[in-house]
Amino acid sequence: MTARLRVSALAAFVLLLIVGTFTSPDPRPLSPTTFGTVPGGYRALFELLSELGFAVTRGHVTPDALAPPATRWWLEARGLCRDALRRAATPREWDAAPWVEAGGTAIVLLPSMLHADCALVGGVAIPARTAMPERKSADGEPVTYRVTGDLPAVPRTLETPGVRAFADPADWTVRASIDDRPLVIERRLGAGRLVLVSDADFLSNQWLDHADAAPLAVDLVRAYGVPVFDEHELGPGPPRSAAVHLATSAALPVFVALALTGLLFAWQGALVPARQVQEIDLGAPRIEAFVDAVAALYARTADHARVLERYRALTAARLRRGLGLSPDTPLATLVLRLERDPRAAPRALRLLLEGEAPAGERGLRAAVRTLDQLVTAVVR
Repeated sequence: MTARLRVSALAAFVLLLIVGTFTSPDPRPLSPTTFGTVPGGYRALFELLSELGFAVTRGHVTPDALAPPATRWWLEARGLCRDALRRAATPREWDAAPWVEAGGTAIVLLPSMLHADCALVGGVAIPARTAMPERKSADGEPVTYRVTGDLPAVPRTLETPGVRAFADPADWTVRASIDDRPLVIERRLGAGRLVLVSDADFLSNQWLDHADAAPLAVDLVRAYGVPVFDEHELGPGPPRSAAVHLATSAALPVFVALALTGLLFAWQGALVPARQVQEIDLGAPRIEAFVDAVAALYARTADHARVLERYRALTAARLRRGLGLSPDTPLATLVLRLERDPRAAPRALRLLLEGEAPAGERGLRAAVRTLDQLVTAVVR
């Protein structure tokens, strides 16, 4: 393999590694977002509101104070809370707080199963929540909860296990209650409004078609306006270059190690010179070369009697061909034919018919000369 070929192979290896690193199936259908099609996702909510004619959209960047006022929903806003079970760090101040204070309406729907201590901005904390007592009917079917207040157009019912409500809303305004416990609370924040929903589970794909979950979602839209669903944390982020993504990825050490291995492989290959094979075309072999090779092989055996026997057979074939006889003419018949020819020496005919044990290499050469002289004398 030449150095140029090794470099090409290395480039192809790095290219395939990059493609494999950054090409992966879309994880959004498995996430608890408006892209999610799993039971805990909210794709059904997004499509329901769209089918009802509400111009809902998704936002991938957290709005700042200069963004125009609007209504924005944060579904399962886990990033706003400190998880007490995992001992995570205290959450930083909410990035969207300046936008709300400038006139925006933020609706934050909290995750149901997260036991968390949440703080949005300085002086504004999310009230503690408590689980509603689970009840079941005599036949084991879930019991619905009654939702009342000035937010729903009419009293609604919810059917979802493990639903949570706020324990003490303090100075928050209660807009909807579930079995007389706060479900939706609201307060002013600067020129805008901050709305908290104690549990987002009833809007998930799994429970949206149960009881009045879908009508309650429409009540929220009618009360606060058509929402932009915030997906800056759980949905796709703003596009980043491959280099930036790799620099912040946990796969960076593996990628660097593989790249160094490839470079060392190419460097080691460049140190070893390519093997040069010189091919010499000798042409087709000649009959003389073949005969010489066979003669050398026989000479190494030192079996002179066998060599003479083979040469007698060759001489007989030459004589048959020269005299126009059949190739299968017996040797005795051939000798009788030659005895009538005065050119044939009797000793040569006797040697052709009976053979002899040559005395070494010199005797073999003498016998071969005798047979050659017979052929020369008879066949002209």
